[in-house]
Amino acid sequence: MNVAMQVRYQHMLNTHDIYNDMLNSYNSILTGVQVGFDTHSSDSSWWANAYNYPSISLGFSYDNAGSMNTKPGTNLGDFYNLFLTTEFDFFRAGIFSLGPVLELGMSYSTDKYSPRSNRANAFVGSKILADLSAGVEAAVRFHPHWEFALTGYLIHHSTGMTHVPNLGTNQSAVGAKLKYYLAAQETDKRIRLEKPDFPKGLNWNVYTAFGGHRCDWELNAKGPEAYPVRFRLRAIVGAEMSWRYHRMLSTGLGVEGNYADNAYREMDALLRGQEDPQGYSPFYTSVHLIQNLHYSNLSVSFAYGVYTFKKTGLVEDIARSFQRIGVRYHLPPFKTGQMFVGMGMRAHYFDRSYCIEYSTGITF
Repeated sequence: MNVAMQVRYQHMLNTHDIYNDMLNSYNSILTGVQVGFDTHSSDSSWWANAYNYPSISLGFSYDNAGSMNTKPGTNLGDFYNLFLTTEFDFFRAGIFSLGPVLELGMSYSTDKYSPRSNRANAFVGSKILADLSAGVEAAVRFHPHWEFALTGYLIHHSTGMTHVPNLGTNQSAVGAKLKYYLAAQETDKRIRLEKPDFPKGLNWNVYTAFGGHRCDWELNAKGPEAYPVRFRLRAIVGAEMSWRYHRMLSTGLGVEGNYADNAYREMDALLRGQEDPQGYSPFYTSVHLIQNLHYSNLSVSFAYGVYTFKKTGLVEDIARSFQRIGVRYHLPPFKTGQMFVGMGMRAHYFDRSYCIEYSTGITF
């Protein structure tokens, strides 16, 4: 077990022109505390050894972003973050180590968009936001119980298009972390363990997923009286063929059929003054490449795909291509396969959330 405290100096990035629309100052301070545990060489897990014995923690932090100066008549608000974080070493040399850090959780914002009192804050569409941070940590273990680290992060807050308007906020940060281990830590934890069996070869994933989306084009078409915008269903059925060539890696190709409840015809009439001569359809299809990273029964996937059929009108809410990052947990196998449950984030244009997808499926 370990306990850590951290402090960061955070800088708001000028994505979606937040400087011009909202901010006159750009820096804030974050403070936080974490409680976690480290996998170590007394564990028999080959997976922990393969990932150099990661540390997993539950953390809470406070970012006084609301202290930044804003344009007259608008407020950004502070962020209260509750998150899970994982850290592991790319390499360790004696008491020194270097490796990536990933934080994933939820944030509470004290201020959000309001069409009457906070209209310029189109960056925060809800008081409940997703919190995603990724970075690198350079640490020195100066005592068997103590470690000091310098950190660098990129941070993103958004609603995943469950509320609009929501352009989201992006920050960069540098910081310091002090960690206390309840038990004295070994200098070098790596040992050789027998490699476990894994389902090498061709696998099929068949799944269904659903999510929700609020369209900012619909808000633009109907004006402030449309706020809050209607929540619209997104549903997916899909199949993936993947080749598991390593215990930690598999690569595949997938196809999906999608359904999108929409108001595309109405939005075209209001915003463009005409309808799309090609017509409209709530159904569209796609193909995608997927790369999976495995940790025992857990897998993290990265997908890039293109839509092969879509009729979404002149004011398009759906790009030509999409990106998705997700996580799946595979339940114990049964006679016909192995069930999994998952959650993913679909995006367009590499920076625009489309929806959060909750899925279930079977691996054959």
